[in-house]
Amino acid sequence: MPPRRWTTEELETANTMMDEGSSVSDIAKKLDRTASAVESKLKGKKASSSGSAASKSKPKPKLVADAAPQSEKASTTNPQHAPANDGSDDEGGSTTKYIVGAVIVAVIIWLVMS
Repeated sequence: MPPRRWTTEELETANTMMDEGSSVSDIAKKLDRTASAVESKLKGKKASSSGSAASKSKPKPKLVADAAPQSEKASTTNPQHAPANDGSDDEGGSTTKYIVGAVIVAVIIWLVMS
C-alpha cells in the first residue's frame, strides 16, 4: 500500500507545532504518522525528537518585506512567477548544459576545419 498523501491541514498543523517547539515524535503522534515521515516532510525545519521542554526554542519573528500590509486575498490573486530557467537546476539544467557544450564543440570544429 503506498503512503498516504499529506493534506493541507496536516502540513499546517505540523508547521504550527514545529514553530511552537513541539518535537517530531509529538507531531507524529498528533497526525498519526511515523516520526520519520514527519521529519522527512519538515526536513528544512529544526526540531529535536526528544520532546524535552529545554530543547524547545522560541519561534523566530517573521520579517516584513514591505511597510504596507498586504491582504491575503491580494497574495492569492496575484501569483508569483517562477524565475526563468538559467540552466543551474538539476532537472532541466543538464539538458541545457549538454546543448551549450555541443554548440561550442561544433563551433570549434568549424573553426578548425575552415
